[in-house]
Amino acid sequence: MTRTSRRLAGGTAILAAAVALSGCGAAPRAGAAAVVGTTRISDGSLEQIVSRSLADPTAARAVGDNRNDYSRQALTRLINRVVLNRGAADNGVSVTAGQVDDRLAQFEQQSGGPAALRQQAAQSGVAPADLRDFVKDVVLRDALGDKLTAGVPVDPKALQDAYNANLAQYDQVHAAHILVNDQAQAQQLLGRVQADPGSFAALAAQFSTDTGSKDAGGDLGFTGRGQLVKPFEDAIFAAQPGDYLLVQTQYGFHVVHVIEHRTTSLSQATPELRRQVLRQQVEERTNAAMAAAAKELGVTVNPRFGTYQDLQVVAAPDTVSSPGTTTAGTPTAGTPTASTPASPTPVPAEPGQSPAGSGAPSPAGG
Repeated sequence: MTRTSRRLAGGTAILAAAVALSGCGAAPRAGAAAVVGTTRISDGSLEQIVSRSLADPTAARAVGDNRNDYSRQALTRLINRVVLNRGAADNGVSVTAGQVDDRLAQFEQQSGGPAALRQQAAQSGVAPADLRDFVKDVVLRDALGDKLTAGVPVDPKALQDAYNANLAQYDQVHAAHILVNDQAQAQQLLGRVQADPGSFAALAAQFSTDTGSKDAGGDLGFTGRGQLVKPFEDAIFAAQPGDYLLVQTQYGFHVVHVIEHRTTSLSQATPELRRQVLRQQVEERTNAAMAAAAKELGVTVNPRFGTYQDLQVVAAPDTVSSPGTTTAGTPTAGTPTASTPASPTPVPAEPGQSPAGSGAPSPAGG
């Protein structure tokens, strides 16, 4: 189960452009899709990116006959990257490879692993080969927004309230379970896994009635508070990593392995929470910095794509955002999900867009 709501998803609104490309304008040199300052974005490089992105069959189906529109969106992202880097440099902002690695790891965790992240990204028009650059842009835009709003005061209560609202993100347990209908069988299985912990996955595959997790060895992934039925949640959050438990819920009897308990303190979450609380100021100041950088650089677009107008940041569609965000799927019978929605989770938008917002509804449980 994943924890965030705004996801890289397919659809006709894939990665909506943040900079308007419309009308006509002065043409750049032959063979160039656009020229940004001294950076030439060639037709060939743009076509390579589009072809890589649409190599995923799901992405290709989503784009359909709108390849030209998609090419314009891809070109916009490339232009925005150059503008963003200049805006960041003008304000003394940079990011390290380690920061990009950390955000990639965060997105992978949110998505359910590296393969799931790559799949989600490809389906939304970001090829695996381009994913790291995309994430770097996200990190750099966040860093620029943080720098530009560093002096804006934030009420500590607002940060605490935002933290509490996102507790499902900041307090999570990784667990696996074997669900059976009979208590005696559950007791017998608990004894077997305590005697031989390595047998847990095989026993889950053989005996668990939860079809949604049995083929994964009973693994439920990381789940936050409020996402699971209360008896199950209370038990796993009270346990220590490495514990084996027997828990009864409305679904039956669960033999549970608590794998890891991960918490993020208010202090650790404060940078992300500040962006959420100061969303309007962050966007206004970041957009102004990028508009200034665009004017400083000068941007010329090949007429077949339109012209580059003043930086026009538009609200991103709900189906568009950063990698690593997925839709919580419909649970199969027996998955111990709660019937109440999880708290919203702030998710950074694509560089050059307004944040896509937050709010990840937990799947309804039985």
